[in-house]
Amino acid sequence: MRALFIEEQHLLSGGNPEGMPVVFIHGNTSTSSVWGPLISMMDSDKYFCLAPDLNGFGKTHMRPVDARTGVRDWAIDIVNLLDTFGIAKARFVCSSLGGIVGWWLLAHHGERIESLVQIAPGSPFGFGGTQGDDGRANFPDFAGSGGGMSNPALVERIRKGDRSQDEPKMTSPAWVLQNYVFRNSVTLHPEHPFLDGMMSLRAGDEGFPGNVLKSENWPGYAPGDSGIVNAISPKHLQGLRDDVVKAGKSISPVPVLWLRGGEDRIVSDRSDSDPAVHGMSGLIPNWPGNEIAPPQPMLTQTRSMLQAYAQNGGTYKEVVLENLGHCPYVEDPEAIRSLISDF
Repeated sequence: MRALFIEEQHLLSGGNPEGMPVVFIHGNTSTSSVWGPLISMMDSDKYFCLAPDLNGFGKTHMRPVDARTGVRDWAIDIVNLLDTFGIAKARFVCSSLGGIVGWWLLAHHGERIESLVQIAPGSPFGFGGTQGDDGRANFPDFAGSGGGMSNPALVERIRKGDRSQDEPKMTSPAWVLQNYVFRNSVTLHPEHPFLDGMMSLRAGDEGFPGNVLKSENWPGYAPGDSGIVNAISPKHLQGLRDDVVKAGKSISPVPVLWLRGGEDRIVSDRSDSDPAVHGMSGLIPNWPGNEIAPPQPMLTQTRSMLQAYAQNGGTYKEVVLENLGHCPYVEDPEAIRSLISDF
């Protein structure tokens, strides 16, 4: 693999420049490096792999992240990257936050997509603060989503460059990545490239997680208009679900493969990262109950959207990977390589 800078965007590339182009889009607290094991297993003669660092992540020159247009801006950066390489259409492999970018590309730039593999993609309604398969907001100000979802102590340890796994564990970036995100499928020594990715986040209002607004609604915060985590709030993704469904009516609808780990604790109908789940368990006080702020049914929301997409003419397949978690391409890259290559 080679590391490149294209107009201040950092990316990894591998394989045959004359081969089938495949673009890999990473998730939150991550970078292009997370795709390294999978890309190294791809047929180097058949495929041309490109894995960029999104704006705000890794080594890409950072522009302040405008949450109001953040997902759209990430998608446009990807389209511009295709144009730079002279690629008319590519196959896409996206994960988590990158999956929300994948939904945006499908909805607004489907003509550039040959096929779309979504690995544990974020809900089309983003993360936090919604209920039901139609993504109804729990509160008018979308309280319970956005930058306030991120633990301030964890953000501070990122800001300070703390790569230790010292107590308290749940505020250690290295511990969270190794134990929660990757489920101990890798051992993150202090200089591991996966940990580099998390530590490269620019902590603050314009980067990670973004600004936080006070709210009179539970749990006391609402999304602001800047920063990474605010960009994937439902406040700033209104209409995305319907736009994806409409894309099924295109002349050549994009086939979608949805892969998810059966033990994913992050993108789930009962996510361990959901404030409502913390409220139910008593970790966040004064939870108003299931009628007002239930756990976000992320999987149900995605499935409902894809079913409507298929009814409009698109196609999709859902595959559950038993015994794997949020990042199956790290836990079992060979299994993922086989599935996406067949697709």
